Amino acid sequence: MKKVAFVTYNSLGSEISIPSGWHDGPDGRRALLLQNIKGEGSRQKDGAIGAEKRREQICDLWIELQKFLPELDHVVIYVGANGLEFAITLALQLPASKVTFVGCNCGLAFKKDIIQVAGLAEAGWVLCECGGHRTMEELYLNFMGTGKLR
Repeated sequence: MKKVAFVTYNSLGSEISIPSGWHDGPDGRRALLLQNIKGEGSRQKDGAIGAEKRREQICDLWIELQKFLPELDHVVIYVGANGLEFAITLALQLPASKVTFVGCNCGLAFKKDIIQVAGLAEAGWVLCECGGHRTMEELYLNFMGTGKLR
């Protein structure tokens, strides 16, 4: 894999220290990072935001992603409780072999069932902490350093 997108409606890492956009690594590797940097989401002090706001965030990120889909080798997508179904609907535009979903234990059986029913059972799956901040950052950093997600 030479070009991978990382898409999350949260942000990568404990702080928003890695900006959205293209990042170049060694050996011609490139990563497209699309994240929510508005401060909304799992770090919001007054609790989680609703499914409709998540849908808007995912849609905005996906519009940006679609510009680059033909040149990408793989897409890593965070799927949480509120944005799950819409993110999976959008992922149907890709072959399952080009997708890795990242999600936590919350509603895990439901998430996996939705992915299976959608015909994406062959997609990769990475279990993460709630919000996926640390795991998405680790996957990104590992790809940039080694060319592999794990």
